[in-house]
Amino acid sequence: MPSQFGQDRLVLQLLNGKRDGFFLDTGAADGVRSSNTELLEREFGWRGLCIEPNTGFYDKLIRARRCACLNACLYDRVADLPFLEAAGTLGGLLNAFDPGQLAFAIRNQRLPVDAAGMPPLVTKRTMTIATALSLAQAPPVIDYWSLDTEGSELLLLQSFPFDEHTFNVITVEHNHQPARVDIRRFLEARGFVFVTAVFIDDCYVRAAAFPNLHSNSAAWRKRINRPAR
Repeated sequence: MPSQFGQDRLVLQLLNGKRDGFFLDTGAADGVRSSNTELLEREFGWRGLCIEPNTGFYDKLIRARRCACLNACLYDRVADLPFLEAAGTLGGLLNAFDPGQLAFAIRNQRLPVDAAGMPPLVTKRTMTIATALSLAQAPPVIDYWSLDTEGSELLLLQSFPFDEHTFNVITVEHNHQPARVDIRRFLEARGFVFVTAVFIDDCYVRAAAFPNLHSNSAAWRKRINRPAR
């Protein structure tokens, strides 16, 4: 199935319909519904790594996808942390939620809460992204990273092993949170260029991988087939 807001098609436009690429999908859910990477794998021969912490989704993921899959909860260090698994695709690490995001997940999923207003939680042993990439024997250059971890996106970017890996295109979910500004500042300092917004995601490319294009040029806008912002 195609991605929810056309992220997969955008990636293909940016990479000129690249075949046999490598993706990193963090927050892969069941690997099919609204997946940003399933089309790349199925129709364009990409390999990659799907990471999903929710055990129910992971059971579906490993049946639906051929790529490497990990049932792991990513964090900047190894720890045992409370995780909101009952919220489904809105679930994540409790300490990564801002109050509004947590309230929305509870309301949207109609979750019961205790006297302190907390929904049911489980404990997850976390894994660093460096460990995940090592286990999957990921290549030094990742063509596309789909980053959607319900609040921990900036933390994962900050803990990404840039000394061993990089990525050429990334879509990162921000959910209109204040972290959106910090994500942009971090990526631009690392040599990435903002391309376009895709609803609750922002798309960036590594400038060194696109030396002849500029985000404000007519050629760039034509290439991604999106209106100027």
